[in-house]
Amino acid sequence: MPSSRLQRLQALARNTLSLARDRAARALLAPAVALICTPALAALPTMPKPGEAIGGGTVAEGDWLGNMGALMKAGLIILGLIIVGYGFIHVVAGAIAKWRAYTAGKAEKADLVEYFIMAGVLGGFMVIMVTYALETIK
Repeated sequence: MPSSRLQRLQALARNTLSLARDRAARALLAPAVALICTPALAALPTMPKPGEAIGGGTVAEGDWLGNMGALMKAGLIILGLIIVGYGFIHVVAGAIAKWRAYTAGKAEKADLVEYFIMAGVLGGFMVIMVTYALETIK
């Protein structure tokens, strides 16, 4: 019987020591958690103005609607340039395919010249249309 009482005392001492260790760890961890959870005190950088507004004027400071319009204008300009680039890629790919057909003897010289004339007209038309769209947005 005394050995079981000794074992119970040892278990109680272990539990008490474990509990004290846990509380000490939590007490030491609390300042670190409080420091990590505080908000950053650094100033965030200001967003640069996207350029001219849709009407062509400058965007006033704090005018979020003007900023959104200027960003939409910039996005439309970039979209137009992407479409023109995509068109030029297709024109060049078609010209290469027509050249391969001509060198393989599957197309005549008149077909090749016709494609190059059409490609020049289409390329010029795309540039004119995007330029007109950009001037209309301004």
